[in-house]
Amino acid sequence: MVLVSSGSLSSRSCSLFLCISIDCECDKGLRWQVQKPISFRGIWEGIQSSLQPLFEHYRAKPTYLLSPEVIQDEQSAEMLMSLGKRAELGTHLHGEWLDPNAFEPNETDTLQCEYTPEEEYLKLEGLTSLFSSTFSYRPTSFRAGRFGIGKHSLGFLERLGYMVDSSVTPFLDWSSIGGRTFKNAPTQPYYPSYQSPDHALLAPQGEASILEVPVTILPHPLMHIPWLGSILESRLRARWLRPTWSSIRGLAHLAQDVIRRNQTLVPLRPIVLNAMFHNVEVVPGASPYAQNKREAKAVLRRLEELIRFASYQQIPMIGLTDVRELWR
Repeated sequence: MVLVSSGSLSSRSCSLFLCISIDCECDKGLRWQVQKPISFRGIWEGIQSSLQPLFEHYRAKPTYLLSPEVIQDEQSAEMLMSLGKRAELGTHLHGEWLDPNAFEPNETDTLQCEYTPEEEYLKLEGLTSLFSSTFSYRPTSFRAGRFGIGKHSLGFLERLGYMVDSSVTPFLDWSSIGGRTFKNAPTQPYYPSYQSPDHALLAPQGEASILEVPVTILPHPLMHIPWLGSILESRLRARWLRPTWSSIRGLAHLAQDVIRRNQTLVPLRPIVLNAMFHNVEVVPGASPYAQNKREAKAVLRRLEELIRFASYQQIPMIGLTDVRELWR
């Protein structure tokens, strides 16, 4: 099912790219509780059996962002290592799993911005060292768990050798759970300010050398109506490029809207679409979003249609770190 006519993007004057960035964790329950005993069906049924064959069929390069417990699981790590250059592997911090004060949590709900600077750095350093010792190279892409990046995070990541962060969610405000607001963040990749990851300086690049590749999100169309948007703000869900809950048609329309918006704003700049979801969302009973086979297959079907859209429009599907090469 191709949702967009062959000529719909034929007039584009810039290069288009799609990233598919996947937060990879152990299996979770209805409210994101860690399943006990800890299990990894999301790695075997999710990545090995479902996601990676789909990506390889369409010659798409996914980015798997690995939470500590996934790397610590020897069998999961071996499978991911076997993917070689067919996928990019990066890191994803849920700090409960790492020293200082590591423990096996019931829920991974602590934001890294809630740690002291010393604790945050040690956990990021531990995650990076764990990845490096397991896969024999250093990770270059990162996303904070629950998008909980803080004012010290980018400097720490840069010090540890990361090239790309993808923790910013434009138009969203996480302050109610202790996080940051990203309401005014750019929707396209940018070099950010260290202490304000959502802020790009009015210069070719900000203070940081790490590139921010935000998740592709646009506000609900009604938010553009000043009086109505302010009244309904809490009820109007922003539009994510995320197969979890977006409809097939909605994903294609969002992609088109992002392309048109940025062709107008920065005509000759490459445009990057950054879709995200969790590996466990395509496995029945491993996340709140897919409690049965029908729901899991629906997420996978929507993902495939997004990939088919990109393939049909001849949009390369690249890893997060590949984006850094476009912004040199």
